[in-house]
Amino acid sequence: MDIKRALPRPQLRGVVRSFEERRAELGSAVMTWPVAARPHQILNIHLAEPYRVRIDGGPANTTPEMSVVGPQTYRRAHVHLSGSVHVFNILFQPTGLNRLVGINMTSLVNQDPAASDVLGQSAITLGDAVRAASNFLERVAAVERWAGMLLDKREPDGAIGYASRLLVAARGHARIDGLVKKCGLSASQFQRRFATQVGVTPKLFARTIRFDRALIARRNDPGKPWTDIIHELGYFDQGPLHPRMPRFHRLAAWRPHRRLGQHFFPGE
Repeated sequence: MDIKRALPRPQLRGVVRSFEERRAELGSAVMTWPVAARPHQILNIHLAEPYRVRIDGGPANTTPEMSVVGPQTYRRAHVHLSGSVHVFNILFQPTGLNRLVGINMTSLVNQDPAASDVLGQSAITLGDAVRAASNFLERVAAVERWAGMLLDKREPDGAIGYASRLLVAARGHARIDGLVKKCGLSASQFQRRFATQVGVTPKLFARTIRFDRALIARRNDPGKPWTDIIHELGYFDQGPLHPRMPRFHRLAAWRPHRRLGQHFFPGE
């Protein structure tokens, strides 16, 4: 699978984390893998055949040509690929979608609706611009123009945006009480605003980041024992990383597909 990645221009990095594009010709072969819990907010724009996704063991259904995938707190989706794969991905910062379109992010947790359900008419404008572009960098530029126009109408970045990005940068290890103090909010205000703007509580967000980092570490070094990875990430027992996330013994059995392993993970 050919994977391209790019960062947004500096003015947009408070709302957009990165851009990615994946392309593969699979023919009649069918590739499938589970999507683990992850903290990311991703807008997918399919430029060829959309994925088929099975949710919570149900039938495999074709995804919308444009969809928004919110934070996932457990392994609910199983992705099936075949034929021509060409998808452009926009990875948002934790508060990026909330800041751009004002959505309450709790409505997107464990959801992957059509982009039009989240962005309205703006989704059509964005989709047309991306599909009209002739290459990856032109698609990036088209999204930057779209995001820039939306951002011009929004309030400046706030305390929750700063705190959530700090949690990502710290790989989930920043102290929540320390973030509350830096933000100048009460603990209850911080919790409420964080859930609204990010989708989950600060503690669950941090745990999901650490879980995601464990899978990335395993992808980058498949021969490394899970015990080493877990201890390096600050877990000193083999219990669950979170009640709705896999226990250690389930992690130990997890294997990314050797050809599609990188598809599981957004760029670091």
